[in-house]
Amino acid sequence: MLTHREFSAWIVSNNQPLPEYLVAVDEKAGRVSCWIPSEAGKQFSVHWRDHGSNVHTCSFISLDGFVVPGRFLYGTGNASREGVRSGPTSERPFIFAEYHGASSSRECNRNTGTIMLKIKRVSLDGHKRANPFQTIPDAGSRATVSGHCVGYGDERPTYEQCPSTWQIKPYDKASKGSYVTFVFRYRPQDFLLSQGIMSEDDRTAESAVPQRKARPSQRRVTSAPVATTHATGTLITPSPTPSPNTKKMQSVVRFSFA
Repeated sequence: MLTHREFSAWIVSNNQPLPEYLVAVDEKAGRVSCWIPSEAGKQFSVHWRDHGSNVHTCSFISLDGFVVPGRFLYGTGNASREGVRSGPTSERPFIFAEYHGASSSRECNRNTGTIMLKIKRVSLDGHKRANPFQTIPDAGSRATVSGHCVGYGDERPTYEQCPSTWQIKPYDKASKGSYVTFVFRYRPQDFLLSQGIMSEDDRTAESAVPQRKARPSQRRVTSAPVATTHATGTLITPSPTPSPNTKKMQSVVRFSFA
């Protein structure tokens, strides 16, 4: 778990937080980076925590340079993102994919091989329409430096998208950029071993960690909406938190971007 400026972040795969190697902190930029092992074909999720900043925050996740919305936090609590929305009630999960194309240094951008979480301090300023659905890139559309890239799994059901989200403005003049940035450079274990980033002892210790059973995602909500049923009889799971309401802003722990 990386921790800086009252925030923490980590990557989960195989139901376990991935180990972090060679953690580096840039105090001036508010940036923390590390290396993590990736395993092709495995899903992963991005998690973060506000330890009690008492300031509203929004976040953005960059996957090999492709940016997806994160979540809002309201001065404390946990949040996570497991996929990118593909429809009103569907998403495609994040996975580590194997890249089979030929790559060169000219084809690789500086964000290749990285999962980046940017957290910004904001003030809520009314509401706006929900974000449009994104065009999801193919796993093989970006060259990699190590044979792995971020891919997107088969479409699966998720909670229904709220019709609106928060309009935001900077918390103060110093909050126009990211307050804290977490950078996870993912590579196959063999690559990390060959570069001396991890040792054989690290690999042995990692393989000895017992696998936990997957648990249902818990969404901390003070006042959650009630599930609704379409005319077809299909039960629609509500968003983790209600839509913004200009007449009465409901008190919630977190609100999803999408």
